[in-house]
Amino acid sequence: MKTALTTPVNSNQTTQTSQLIPASPTSVENPSTWMRDGYSPTEIILAVAILTSLSIGGIASVIMAITGLVKTLVRPTSEKTK
Repeated sequence: MKTALTTPVNSNQTTQTSQLIPASPTSVENPSTWMRDGYSPTEIILAVAILTSLSIGGIASVIMAITGLVKTLVRPTSEKTK
């Protein structure tokens, strides 16, 4: 048993024509706008680099301070046992 799909023909069908509209070129924002508005890619990269170096420097200074404190506290304890 074969079944066939049939599409009813509508005599009132109309065709629409469309006109091709050339795509407008994408606008690139002026770098001075980036700097004025504060979201320049270069500005963001520099800010991240500066904050990273400051945080690494801060962490290093905390580690050095703790190391100095431990050395200061451990010396008298080890000298007392001799």
